Amino acid sequence: MNSLSSSEDAKAILLLCGHVGGEEGPRPLTLSMYNRLALWLKDHGHRPRNLIAGSALEELQQEAPDGLDLTRITQLLERGAAVAFAIERWMNKGVWILCHSDAGYPQRLRNHLGVHAPPILYGFGQQQLLEAGGLAVVGSRNVDDEGGEFAAEVSRRAAKQGMGVISGAARGVDQIAMRSALEEGGIVVAVLADSLLRTALQAEAREAIRAKKLLLVSSFQPEAGFHIGSAMERNKYIYGLSDFALVVSAEHETGGTWSGAVEELKRDPHIPVFVRMEGKIPRANEELVKKGAIPFPEKPWLVPFSELLSDALAKTEAGAEKITQGDLFGGSHVAEAVPTQSVDIGIQDEASQDTAQPVTVFEAVLPVLLGALEQPQKADDLAEMLDVQKTQLDK
Repeated sequence: MNSLSSSEDAKAILLLCGHVGGEEGPRPLTLSMYNRLALWLKDHGHRPRNLIAGSALEELQQEAPDGLDLTRITQLLERGAAVAFAIERWMNKGVWILCHSDAGYPQRLRNHLGVHAPPILYGFGQQQLLEAGGLAVVGSRNVDDEGGEFAAEVSRRAAKQGMGVISGAARGVDQIAMRSALEEGGIVVAVLADSLLRTALQAEAREAIRAKKLLLVSSFQPEAGFHIGSAMERNKYIYGLSDFALVVSAEHETGGTWSGAVEELKRDPHIPVFVRMEGKIPRANEELVKKGAIPFPEKPWLVPFSELLSDALAKTEAGAEKITQGDLFGGSHVAEAVPTQSVDIGIQDEASQDTAQPVTVFEAVLPVLLGALEQPQKADDLAEMLDVQKTQLDK
């Protein structure tokens, strides 16, 4: 996007969902709130732009569905000047913005995440790299030397083979993988949870962006600070932009690497998740294999990763199919996977749901609670962030 918006739909999405930093007044819509509104628009034959110029807002005021605050929506649509000023400031520094309605929005995220794809993306670098795919390399911030060297070696080899490396730019495995790939002249996509603008202005990043080797992207406004909930949320975007994923080191039942891998393994269908099983490995790596991750092929790697990983995946699937077919009288059946995808550009489709299911309620809500409670919250605000009734917080 080289202007405030590439479409009237995008303008509406920015007004409804865009954070401008230090803002007062109505809070932008959460993803679940936007999806509720988008579904209503779709059902009534409208698009987001019809809220600005058209009859959609008037119709909405007459028959608003439960859970939509009409006053808030109206106030958000009226904050055009504040949003335009923030966007102009960011774009003058090189930020580009993509909304879910834009043609350049990555189809990978639409298909993989469906209604969970972020309405807005901010970034620096070549937007085309959003569709390039490659190998996600993720892992613990506190990785040991052996794990760090493994991440570096894999990333260097991927770069030499022309395979992009996707990661989260966090300390530890992420930064090791990214730096190693860039040193080999490879392509890197960094999915950030915070500080997009500050990261892009660092000398090392600026040089790589100018060389068209680095893409920085975030679903959070360019000046957003660190928030544990944001760090957890961006994990799904790392996987969604990748063809394969490698977990180098994780911590059992804790941390973003573990939760992100477990979440992805529950998705149906999911990106093939590989895990390092060479050398001294943490317990979490073994536990991820039990949950469906695939051991990363052992060295020597004699063929390109794209072929090596595809072969390993095919063998794993063939083994699973053989086991299933062997239970001829047990009623065992594996259903065909159906991709999650948004049917209509700009409108998140309610029928397109993420089928990943948490093992326990605690596992499902812990990342959300941690993110919501990073800063002290009033009961009303916390209920809205968690998308529950205020009375449910007392239970």
